[in-house]
Amino acid sequence: MPTINAPLIQVSENVPGYAGVYYTAFVIPESSVRELLQREKNPSRIEVNINGQGTIFSGMMPDGQGNFFITVSKEVRKRFKLEEGDEAELIITPDDSDYGMPVPEEVVELWAVDEEAQRVFHLLTPGKQRSLLYLIAKPKGADTRVKKCIQIHEYLKSVNGKLDYKDMNAYMKADNVNW
Repeated sequence: MPTINAPLIQVSENVPGYAGVYYTAFVIPESSVRELLQREKNPSRIEVNINGQGTIFSGMMPDGQGNFFITVSKEVRKRFKLEEGDEAELIITPDDSDYGMPVPEEVVELWAVDEEAQRVFHLLTPGKQRSLLYLIAKPKGADTRVKKCIQIHEYLKSVNGKLDYKDMNAYMKADNVNW
């Protein structure tokens, strides 16, 4: 379980190796995570405890210079009261979960009563599964999470698991009148 101290940095398109976009990130030295990278299942997926205040699920990406980085969203910065340049203690552990994040309660309950919904969900790639779970988990209100969960799974059943985000958004928008 590596523990490192890392500053939150701003990465911009002018920095080589960082995909040509702006975001904030923690740089993770390769030497700190070498052992984690030897795992067979999802070696780049990690859980990161930030300053002992809570944990995020993330993926390490190579920085093109031999190290790795994890992006830090605006929501995470706000949650942990982080600003660019702040130093944070990061405790990094492997993420051996099936989806790279906790499965929302609404999804677990739906799968318990709708086997077809679970089947079509698992036709998707792991990255698409994770992105849909994030989409379901993001709203604060339980009613909104339930609605999104049902809409997403009904869409997936209607297209037999062949996800097209634009079509899914149109489907959900049209279905909102039923709620």
